[in-house]
Amino acid sequence: MVSPPDDGHKSQLKHVVVNSSWNENHKGHYFTTLHLLTRNNEDANIKNFYKQYCKILTNVIKEAKRSMYNNQINNSANKIKATWNIVKAETNRLQRPSANKYQNSLDTFNNYFLSIANKITCDIRYRNSKGRKAYKSPTYYLTNLFHKPFPNIQFNNTSTNETDKIIKSLNLKKSSGYEEISTKILKISAPFITSPLNYICNKSLLSGIFPTQLKYSIIKPVYKKGDRDNVANYRPISLLTAFSKVFERIIYDRLLQHTETNNILTDEQFGFRTFSSTEKASYKLIDGILDALNNKMMVGGIFCNLQKAFDCVNHSILLTK
Repeated sequence: MVSPPDDGHKSQLKHVVVNSSWNENHKGHYFTTLHLLTRNNEDANIKNFYKQYCKILTNVIKEAKRSMYNNQINNSANKIKATWNIVKAETNRLQRPSANKYQNSLDTFNNYFLSIANKITCDIRYRNSKGRKAYKSPTYYLTNLFHKPFPNIQFNNTSTNETDKIIKSLNLKKSSGYEEISTKILKISAPFITSPLNYICNKSLLSGIFPTQLKYSIIKPVYKKGDRDNVANYRPISLLTAFSKVFERIIYDRLLQHTETNNILTDEQFGFRTFSSTEKASYKLIDGILDALNNKMMVGGIFCNLQKAFDCVNHSILLTK
């Protein structure tokens, strides 16, 4: 006869569950034996003992996973990425399967990815102009937003030292674009190609023309969510050339310096900025809400989800800005 577990028994039971002298086979065998004993026995004391064992075992497993995940995050160089990988693993979204039904129908994906942005923007323009006598373009509001124009950006030439630093800062990856040159190969070749690559970058900055060949990319459809047979539930991932990443970083550094020097970006712009993050955006939002509630004010929020936001960027507006 098994007695009901009191506090002393519970302590001993937890010791059995977490005791390091027992290997996983022993613990598994003990749990299986206890499960079979409970299933084939109507004794209430045994059933209570089994339930208590399961409860303690569940808590031990949770604590072990929590400790493991904390170690993964603390030892990771990119804590945000490590956190999201854990979230995806727990929600079974870590590995996104690629297209299955449409994998042999490249035209299906290509036509959808090429047309969806134009369809969305046309629908927006139609809704904005419907019922209005005079429709004003977004550039009209943009030009009237600032009282004085900002100075034109000046793209200063780059140097071999800057180009070399950018190449070294690239993530070490084996994947490549259509040219089949990975960032790993680019890093290895840096001592031999930095000077000619720097020359080409300066010619691009001087002419204001981005090399056409570097605009090409390999597009891979990656499943997001929902019905896997619906092409709309896939998003395009572009595999860019390694050389284009060097060009982009050079231009990015100059654009960033221009916007910060002239105070062009608003303080509410948190994304894609140095020393800024989604954590700071969340903190500012929560702090504003709590401050308003403490002052007995009404709080309301409007949250907008922009469909295909990046694909629908208006190039005319972007160039005007």
